[in-house]
Amino acid sequence: MAPRWLDFRANLSDYARYHEHPGNRLCHAMGIPLIMLAVVRWTQWPGLPWIPGAAAVLPLYIYWDAGLGLAMAGVILFMATVAPLLSPGAVWGAFILGWIFQFVGHAVFEKKSPAFTRNLIHLLVGPMWILKKALTRK
Repeated sequence: MAPRWLDFRANLSDYARYHEHPGNRLCHAMGIPLIMLAVVRWTQWPGLPWIPGAAAVLPLYIYWDAGLGLAMAGVILFMATVAPLLSPGAVWGAFILGWIFQFVGHAVFEKKSPAFTRNLIHLLVGPMWILKKALTRK
């Protein structure tokens, strides 16, 4: 039996319970990509800017859902292309603004603590959840 953190459907279902309010979902749709952009930038290596350290999560994403995982690879590649064009201040701004969106979503709309406070795997589930919502409109 695989560990629970490998069960993508169970993780998505659990994550969704913390993101039921449309206002919170909108905050996450804006905040998570901003945070991801900063993480991609901060994990880019000078000799290999197209393969940021953030891409290390792709095997897990592809294991969870091959189609979404490959789509996430495209998102990360796009971010790896755009991120170096930003100033360090803009990258920090994206990161801080992204987290502000997250916490506003939970404090103002959802009235629940963020999912990652109970299960750290949700820090990895969130980007896939947002991408799935964007691609399927569900």
